[in-house]
Amino acid sequence: MLIDSPGLTAQEIIEKLQLNQSTAYRLISTLEQNRFIAKNSGSRYAVSDVFISRLFANYPQKQDYFRWRSVSHLDQLSRETGETAYIGMLQGTEMMITQAVPGKYATRTHHEAGDRLPLHADAIGKCLLAFQEREEQSRIIEQLSLEKLTEHSITSRELFREELERIRQNGYSLDNEEGEIGVRCIGAPIRKGDQVIAAIALSGPSNRLCRDKDPVHIRMVKDCARAISETL
Repeated sequence: MLIDSPGLTAQEIIEKLQLNQSTAYRLISTLEQNRFIAKNSGSRYAVSDVFISRLFANYPQKQDYFRWRSVSHLDQLSRETGETAYIGMLQGTEMMITQAVPGKYATRTHHEAGDRLPLHADAIGKCLLAFQEREEQSRIIEQLSLEKLTEHSITSRELFREELERIRQNGYSLDNEEGEIGVRCIGAPIRKGDQVIAAIALSGPSNRLCRDKDPVHIRMVKDCARAISETL
């Protein structure tokens, strides 16, 4: 829509997409934060120069295409739960966040694109590692320091391997205050064909993202990951 126009106002976007005002503004904000679109001097939104320049480079083209396909699903997950939703990819022995939509509450987890988190203490990191080929998984595990970030962090390689096997079998991952006290996360893999290329997570304070609500939140995260996978 924006690619084929010189720019649209927020109201024009609302009318063309036939969305309610709050949903449309949230989507516009998410696209702007992830630098897919930018506002020009006439208060019109257009595809950003950053997005266009990346579109014609080989690897970034694939990554921007992935971001474009996943942003609406990520936004919906955050909107339905009120919590922060984010997507990450494996970068060496760390997980790098590629997209993030902040939760609606004043007290929430804060993640931004470009942030890096340790693999052993984050739902996305554990999920990505769980679905690696066994040989590659073992190679990465041997390089991890497994630092004790909280009293709940997994610091044993044997226990960590057991945790990854559970994730592989269950199809989702949990971060039970392992990276930060008072914060829980639920993650699920995003697939392209048979390959896990990224993972999505829902993150929030443990009093809201509590264990009692795990069945509902796990289903929502897995459904979101599946929906994104089906577009790739």
